[in-house]
Amino acid sequence: MVCFGGITVGSLIQSCGTTNYVGQAVLTNNRLAVKKSEFIEIKNEKKIERKYILIKTEKLEFPVCVYRENENEYTALYMQCTHRGCELQPNTGFIVCPCHGSEFSNKGVVQNPPAENNLKQFQITTDNENIYIQL
Repeated sequence: MVCFGGITVGSLIQSCGTTNYVGQAVLTNNRLAVKKSEFIEIKNEKKIERKYILIKTEKLEFPVCVYRENENEYTALYMQCTHRGCELQPNTGFIVCPCHGSEFSNKGVVQNPPAENNLKQFQITTDNENIYIQL
């Protein structure tokens, strides 16, 4: 039991460490603005490019996950499972529902049931410095 508890706590700590919440997202006229630089992390003087970030806003019950494909291609997904409404957990290339095991691609497409519907996706536009997410 002690070993299982240690493994579980270790997994939770590790998963929390990889979650990338944005500090500066501005909501104006139903549109979130996020700096592209949020995808860059400096760790031990090394530049690390994040694959995704999470944005929390008071307007939505669940966070929005933004995946970066390249400098000008992003996908914004609402992190609510289409099966039973649980909050989803993003990973580098996929999204998992901790409640019933549904899996989605980083484009929001169902990969494994029990979910049958794809995730809600938000329209995105960009400029040189920002990503704009229409809610």
